[in-house]
Amino acid sequence: MKIQKYTFGIGDRFAHQGQAQLRAILMAREADIDVHPVWNKSNREHSIIKSKPDDVRAEADAAVAALGFTGSYYVDADHIGLKTVDAFIPSSDFFTLDVADFTGKAADPEGVEAFLRAVRRYIGSLSIPGIERPFDLTEKTVRGAAAKFLLAVQEAGRIYRHVEERKGRESFVTEISVDETDTPQSPVELFLILAMIAEERIPIQT
Repeated sequence: MKIQKYTFGIGDRFAHQGQAQLRAILMAREADIDVHPVWNKSNREHSIIKSKPDDVRAEADAAVAALGFTGSYYVDADHIGLKTVDAFIPSSDFFTLDVADFTGKAADPEGVEAFLRAVRRYIGSLSIPGIERPFDLTEKTVRGAAAKFLLAVQEAGRIYRHVEERKGRESFVTEISVDETDTPQSPVELFLILAMIAEERIPIQT
């Protein structure tokens, strides 16, 4: 499943504003902004108000039908992990894999060495399109990024494959959340995180 260029998250926490929020999307379209809605709700939010993932799908489908919306829209299993994802699988076609709790925890040494071998060709002067100055990528930098993020991305791989086995590869959009942390990632760290995701063969689009 290929996502459109512009999507807009709709966090209708209490499930009463689906049509109102979709009208805002329609107003954007009237202004020639081709944006597509993503209804999102996390397991924590469901537990607080005693709703279920199926309720979000029902609300999204009902709002789309009531307003005659045409085009793609999505229902996001927001900020899920292996322990919480199963309830979302039948009704969701967008999965935000939240692995922030795994950042800063060490991956096994064999995994670190395998990742170092995979990106060794980038060590040296690294040019990233859109950034004027090149970066000096060293083995120390790679090992530092692996120490912070490799286990988290490996966990994302486990979650992705769990969903893929149950829904099929082309039936959902994948997003990975590693950004809800105390410190922002640098451009080089983001590059290396993307390399880790590629090694896990997770087809992220956002």
